[in-house]
Amino acid sequence: MMKNNIKIIIFDFDGTIHTGEKWINWLEYMRNVLKNTLPQYNEKQIKDFLEKYNLAYNCNTSDLAYALIQEFGTAQNMLEYLSKNIYILDYPNLKVISTAFLDELTKKHTLYIVSNSPAEWIERHLKNWKIDKKYFKNIYFNQFNAKNPTKSFIYEEIIKNEKVLPEEVLVIGDNIKDDLLPAQKLNMQTFHTTQINDIYSYFGYTEKN
Repeated sequence: MMKNNIKIIIFDFDGTIHTGEKWINWLEYMRNVLKNTLPQYNEKQIKDFLEKYNLAYNCNTSDLAYALIQEFGTAQNMLEYLSKNIYILDYPNLKVISTAFLDELTKKHTLYIVSNSPAEWIERHLKNWKIDKKYFKNIYFNQFNAKNPTKSFIYEEIIKNEKVLPEEVLVIGDNIKDDLLPAQKLNMQTFHTTQINDIYSYFGYTEKN
């Protein structure tokens, strides 16, 4: 059911604009990211770092960024590595949000993307999936500022620039900690999704075959 007072919709990217199963070697990939971020570390040091921050068996980009900030005060090296090493997602059950659905949303709402992924990652995939950036007024990516590594400062900037109340903004994301809690603290509306069909149902949209 569409909420009539929503003026702005903010989408997360990974797990929201696209959904599906992560590939089986995801943890191996994240370990490789860390190894390239910290080339001075040997295998034991990498293992110890991941265990210290409880990332040995479950880790995503934001978790790794937060750990690097705690340890070194910055995650900039990781962001630079990710920006220069982009791969195209192709994994089981990959589903990408429909441009027909975005057409409908933009008739009544202003759309944004706010992601923890680098801008180059987002733009490459949007292009690959033939989703025009025109649907989104702006695409923000989190720089993981050491003073405030959450998305809240980006949310605040959008509210200020759009001259709207927090209650008039809806944040849609798959990660409660990264996407939704910072929004809820600002009194923004939130919607937790794990599948694109969840988003369609929320807005009463029926996908056309």
